[in-house]
Amino acid sequence: MSGARRVPVRSFGSEVVEPAVRDLAAWVETRKGIGGSLTSYLLERSLDPQEGVDLPAAGGKIYRARILESLTGLDGETLAREPSVDTALVEEDARWGASRKIGLSFSIPAPHLLGIRDGYYHDREEFCDGISSCYRRILRAMRDAGAGGHVLLGDRLLEEELEHLAGPRTFFHYPDPGAGDLPALLEYQDALSVPRSLLPAALELVDEYELRHLFIVDGKAEDLLAALEELDPGRISLGGYCREDCPEYWKGIVERAVIPR
Repeated sequence: MSGARRVPVRSFGSEVVEPAVRDLAAWVETRKGIGGSLTSYLLERSLDPQEGVDLPAAGGKIYRARILESLTGLDGETLAREPSVDTALVEEDARWGASRKIGLSFSIPAPHLLGIRDGYYHDREEFCDGISSCYRRILRAMRDAGAGGHVLLGDRLLEEELEHLAGPRTFFHYPDPGAGDLPALLEYQDALSVPRSLLPAALELVDEYELRHLFIVDGKAEDLLAALEELDPGRISLGGYCREDCPEYWKGIVERAVIPR
């Protein structure tokens, strides 16, 4: 489009269906001497379709298995002992990510998506403190091993998770937020990712909160133009979180990431 200005595209994760046995076996054949796991396969496949995305992110809710694998103190999905974490596998993932793109981010489920039951503390606050402490160790270990940062995916906003885990290199993304979640989020982070339907609600908060950046998820040209009425172009991006048909999904977002003139 002549005279159009492009805006960046950021990924908040890309889900992958579990592969057929033959596909996984073929992948394993390519990794002789390297090894790998189902989660390693899913991480690779989550990143592959993000062609042209300025800020890609490997993973999504698919990373749940890796976190559960790294936590100790579990009996199945019940916390039976004081929680701790073995960071060897997540560090390996971070090194792989850095080999694909320096500073690559990872999208992982927030603690409430793990589905862990408390059979040890029998106290919600202590349970949240214990699991969050393990998460902080995972995030720090991955960053030390080369990860550029993290997206934490959530089904619902829990302020205790934000209190424990929000930070400059950790971004909370809720694929289906409510308008009432946005002010609470802005108490802990200065950027928002919102679906097109919540763009008007987000723009109403610009004067009240210090909104550094706005990511319009699955946005279109008219959304970019609406955002420009309240924000400078450098504070606007398109965002994406793929749930299915990811090669076409990311291609479409990259193609729409222009402000028409």
